[in-house]
Amino acid sequence: RSAWGVAQGNKWLADSIDTWSRGEKPRRQQATLLKRYFELSKGSEPGTAAVKIDLSKGVVSPFDHLFRRYASTIGWDWRLLASLSFKESRFDSTVVSWAGARGIMQIMPRTARAYGLTDEAMTDNNANISTAVKILEALDKSLASRVPERSERRKFVVAAYNSGLAHILDAIALAAKYGMNPQVWDGNVEQALLLKSNPEYYNDPVCKYGYFRGRETSSHVSSVFAFYDQVCKNIRQ
Repeated sequence: RSAWGVAQGNKWLADSIDTWSRGEKPRRQQATLLKRYFELSKGSEPGTAAVKIDLSKGVVSPFDHLFRRYASTIGWDWRLLASLSFKESRFDSTVVSWAGARGIMQIMPRTARAYGLTDEAMTDNNANISTAVKILEALDKSLASRVPERSERRKFVVAAYNSGLAHILDAIALAAKYGMNPQVWDGNVEQALLLKSNPEYYNDPVCKYGYFRGRETSSHVSSVFAFYDQVCKNIRQ
């Protein structure tokens, strides 16, 4: 929530701002901003999948060789990395989200630059995937002390890749405070993340990073791992 502040004695200015803010155009703009920053995720569903999925052929995508190459550098199953990419972009390197996330792994430009990936190289699948793996590795290291079990931690990493690390740290803290298991995602930290849309919880002293609408991240993690399970049933590692 936000408000305008004016100097004492400037009641005329406060009244003018109140009148303006109730106008049709400001209300439309406020609704648009609210939806953009609090209701939408960084990603967006591509209208048409760039790659048609047929797991019966023993492949996930034409980029499986890249997923194999880079997943091995961080000890991930390549099929999980491919599943994350599928849910991020449907393997469409041309997709650009409303927030500016780009490429097959939907990396935010500011994050990409921090890892040495130029704007021009964002749509290069090789560079995009290799950078995403570096990001995943950094998230894994940040979460290792809080979630020691490696396979369980991957759910936290996928969540942080979607929402940002800060909100996941808040959810871990909330889970610990309110009797949930802070080292388990399903039904625990996942539920705590959903609480961050409630003022009672996002204003809690242990919650340092404020409001977050966690439904999209919760759904994203479930979708990634559901697709991963499907891939594992059809394709050997």
